Amino acid sequence: MQGCIRRYRTVAAVTVMIVGVFVIIFLSRQTNDKANAAQRFAEFAKRLPRDITATSPTIQTDALRKLLETAQPQRPPVGDAVAQHDWSAALTEIRQIQAQRPERPVLPHGLSRMSPKKIVRVADRTIREGWKIGRRAPYSLATPMDWAADPHHDTSWRMWLNSWHPLEPLLLAYDQTGHDHYLVMANRIALDWIEQHVLNESENPLAWYDMAIGRRAAFLGKLIDANLRKNLLDDNRLLQLFIAARLHGLKLIDPEQITWTTNHGFYQLVGLLAMAKAVPQLNGAGEFHRFANGGLQKMLHEHFTEEGIHREHSPFYHLALVNTLGLLEEQNLIEDQNLLDLFHSARKNIVWMSHPNGDLCRAGDSDRTPTVDRILYPDDPQLQYLISQGTQGVPPAENYRIFPKSGYAMFRDAWDHRPWREASYLHFSAAFHSGTHKHADDLTFEWSELGRTLLIDSGRFSYKYDHPHRRYVESTRAHNTVEIDGRDYSRERKDAFGSAIVAGGEFDGAYFVEAAVDRTQDFDTHHRRILVLRPGQWLAVIDRLTSPQSHDFAQCFHFDPDLNFRPISGRGISASLPESETALNVLPLAPGDGLEMQLIKGQTTPRLQGWTSLAANEMTPNIAVELRTHGKQVLYVTLFSLTGPQADIIAGQTAYNAETDEFQVRWQLNGQQRGFDYRGGRNGQPVGLMRVPNVLAGEPAGKVR
Repeated sequence: MQGCIRRYRTVAAVTVMIVGVFVIIFLSRQTNDKANAAQRFAEFAKRLPRDITATSPTIQTDALRKLLETAQPQRPPVGDAVAQHDWSAALTEIRQIQAQRPERPVLPHGLSRMSPKKIVRVADRTIREGWKIGRRAPYSLATPMDWAADPHHDTSWRMWLNSWHPLEPLLLAYDQTGHDHYLVMANRIALDWIEQHVLNESENPLAWYDMAIGRRAAFLGKLIDANLRKNLLDDNRLLQLFIAARLHGLKLIDPEQITWTTNHGFYQLVGLLAMAKAVPQLNGAGEFHRFANGGLQKMLHEHFTEEGIHREHSPFYHLALVNTLGLLEEQNLIEDQNLLDLFHSARKNIVWMSHPNGDLCRAGDSDRTPTVDRILYPDDPQLQYLISQGTQGVPPAENYRIFPKSGYAMFRDAWDHRPWREASYLHFSAAFHSGTHKHADDLTFEWSELGRTLLIDSGRFSYKYDHPHRRYVESTRAHNTVEIDGRDYSRERKDAFGSAIVAGGEFDGAYFVEAAVDRTQDFDTHHRRILVLRPGQWLAVIDRLTSPQSHDFAQCFHFDPDLNFRPISGRGISASLPESETALNVLPLAPGDGLEMQLIKGQTTPRLQGWTSLAANEMTPNIAVELRTHGKQVLYVTLFSLTGPQADIIAGQTAYNAETDEFQVRWQLNGQQRGFDYRGGRNGQPVGLMRVPNVLAGEPAGKVR
């Protein structure tokens, strides 16, 4: 009997393996077929203008059938015209059909919304001076253009150029005013690119970059729709737009061409969907629509956690994706209720990503920017409350939010705190989902009080990945976390741990969050971090690092550039907050004599330290503190206390009991004892419990507000 079972299992295993091989072959053939279809059409596209004007009716008909949708029952006149070898008549029929449909607006990128007057001003300036992005000098749009130009040695700039970013203000202005000269300019630029890269083979590494293909597809849909309603292009030029659209569709429908794991893939599918909806007369439009719609449903449920948080480690990109989802809803491009629910959940979560002073949290790849400038779709009661600073809308039901599956925790004062901008806020990041926009910043945080971000993130700088400043802002030492042996934490996808949060909550008027990361593979170290916040008074940062081997550890903190510190008693430092009667005191509380504190600002050698990037391609010096020590079992307890300007603050009896897993943290402020106890969980079930001494129930000796 046992022998029969073994033989059965062997046969079953072999069968499964054979079936698996055939499935792989089948899928590979499908993928290859799609790639080959795009390649065949690319070759066909080069001779298509000649074929359409050929004397042979058969060649004309074959060419048009490859380009136009003639099989749909609602379009018999188009099919008849093609069958009669009359491509001009076919386009006339398509124009008549398109005129009966609502005109599709341009699909903007969604990072900013301009007033109609500003749109027109930007479009007029673009025509007059050239294309300008950010603070870069304008780039001439005289044709023929050099699409492979790299005047700023910046891949992002080149990508945006080849994404047809110059067309966006022109087509927005056309939608606003209906004036033909905006469309004429957009046509000239687009057809120049098509002439060089579709009908010919100009050398340009960014021509078929993933995100650029998707962005151009959306613009192609708009251009074809607009030009079918106007007589600004002759039939040959109009067909060139169809040729480019068909080629873009074939490339984007190839699963191997979609960057599924990043937001670039999202914009590829969005562009394909927008093009298919705008130009249903394009051959394959129905297939393009089904592929894009299904792909978006699959992708977005992977890109966002079930808690409605974007997985790319950056509030900036969370807002960008939410804005695009809002744009898709506005233009009736979302057909799945689950996607709408995801959009509404992700939009609501924006309220937790903004400092009370109005700045968007800069975790991951983000520049300093006002949150309200990035919110394009504020039709949510909680967002209205945030935008109006508590005068409209509805506040969240709680003052803190922990996303245990996403890896974030956010805490703030009561939502009705006044002045609004002076509320306390803490943003803690313990997320690692992939390498996309991920810095080596595990367990970092930002903290703000009294209208100012006190402990800050490193920012984005740029996407010049080999630039020393880019490498610095990504590094571990550039963030508010612990560096081990002078090395950076892994950002490779294979090391992603998802969320490291194990506990968090509120007790006795204080907030706490705990996270743990096992770094045995790279550093042979276990790292446990606990943050305890008493809003408006103090923040304590506890790091416990254990390893069988000795390591060099550096607890790093980065401060707002406007803060300058001076030494105080008890190994600490203090800085007066500008335009305030409050001082920020930084005091190490952990026992032991082996701790060395270093203050660094604007250092370039032996390595960069003490810098932050507040805006693209800019670096600003700021104070960085490194608390250095060495050992196998290291305990950091660092206190950040807000006091009056002449407060006397010294360390007290701080200890850790491994048997009870309890931290006792004490200090003295103006002769009075302050502190808290924190007891962790055991047996893999961490539970945070805070017991704050009664003395803390009163106001601090040095009044903060």
